[in-house]
Formats: sequence, structure tokens, C-alpha cells
Amino acid sequence: MSFRPLPVLTFFTLVSLVILVLLGNWQYRRFSEKMALDKTPVDWTTIDGNVVPGSEAMVYSYTDGSAAWRRVVAIDTGEEVVFTPIEVLYQVEPPQPCLGPDCGAGMRFAARGLYQSPRGRNAFTGTDSPETGIFYTLDPAVLGALLPAEDAARVHGRVFEPETIQLTENGRSMAGVNPFARARPDSELPPQRHFGYAITWWGLAMALLGVYLAFHYQKGRLRFRKGSGA
Repeated sequence: MSFRPLPVLTFFTLVSLVILVLLGNWQYRRFSEKMALDKTPVDWTTIDGNVVPGSEAMVYSYTDGSAAWRRVVAIDTGEEVVFTPIEVLYQVEPPQPCLGPDCGAGMRFAARGLYQSPRGRNAFTGTDSPETGIFYTLDPAVLGALLPAEDAARVHGRVFEPETIQLTENGRSMAGVNPFARARPDSELPPQRHFGYAITWWGLAMALLGVYLAFHYQKGRLRFRKGSGA
């Protein structure tokens, strides 16, 4: 076999191969990390308390490829105030939250779930409208503006996600598993997606190598047998 590589093409091909392989390895590492996290026992806890009157809000969310609005209320456990979703509504337009000081008065809430850190805003996050109870990020520090000052001062920094929640779609409601109550917070990107990305990057690396070798063979710079193509 004889091989006379083109220097510039070889350099850029090697650099590209290294980048593609590293990207594939990174995606596979994320896949392994998330699979391990999914197998980790969830640290469930419980809360029990009264709904703070006038604390209801609608928060836009996105999960499993679907837009959803979450009905969120504040729960006063006696020691602290915890914001928790009580319903997931799969629809594009925001539902009207119950506004006013009497909304939620006398209601009690108890559930098993887990605490999750609030997600930050980004360039695509919508503008909150506290006066109408419409929000685009589930952040207790932001939702605390709906509460009286004494309650706002006791707001827990994390959101409580109940294990079971009311799910509403096309006018039908039923109790089901809360799609946001996961030990892995980035629920929009499951581990299998990372594995698919890893295969894609590695496949591109193999394709690039194949094109590189085919190009040299076509130009007569790669021969597998002495005298072939002469």
C-alpha cells in the first residue's frame, strides 16, 4: 500500500476528526451520567400546610415536547412558605388564574414530592405579568411578589414538585405522575437523546474519514496494491 497525503487537507481533517470524536465522547458521557442519575433513588419528602390566599399563579413550562401551563400556589407549612404546582394544563394559551384575596382561602395541601432549584431566565423567556398572575419562570423569588410581606420573607428558595398532580388536556382532567418531579432537572433532554447525538457525531467522524480516504484514492495518492491504477 502506498499513501501520499495532502498536507493541508490532512491537517484540517485530523483537527475535524478530533473535534467530532470529542463531541461524541462528551454526549456519551452525558448519557451515562443521566442514566446513572435516573437510577438513583429519589429523595422524596412531604409538605403539609394551608394555601396562602391570593397566591395562585399560572407559570409557562415546557416538557416532553409539549407546552404547558402550571397552576402554582404558595403553601404555608407553619415554618416556611413553599411554592408548589398543583395542576399541569397542556394548552398554548394561558389559563386565567384565580385572583383576589379569597382565592385558596381555607384550602389545605399535603403531598409527597421533591424540592428542585428554580431555572434561570434566558433570552427567550417571556415577560412576567404579576398583575394578571401570568409568569414565565417558576422562581419563588419572583412569585413572592404575590404574597404579603410577612409571607414573602419566609419563602423557600426552591420549588416543591409533588409526585402526583392534576393533569388537564382537552378539557379532561385526571390525577397522574407529575412530569416535572424528576431527580434529573433538565427533563426536556432525556438520556437517550444524548446517546443519539453521540452516534451522530461519531458517524460524522467516520464519514469524514471515508471521504478523506476516497479523495486520496481518486487522486492516485492512495493505493492498496503495488501498481494498481498505473
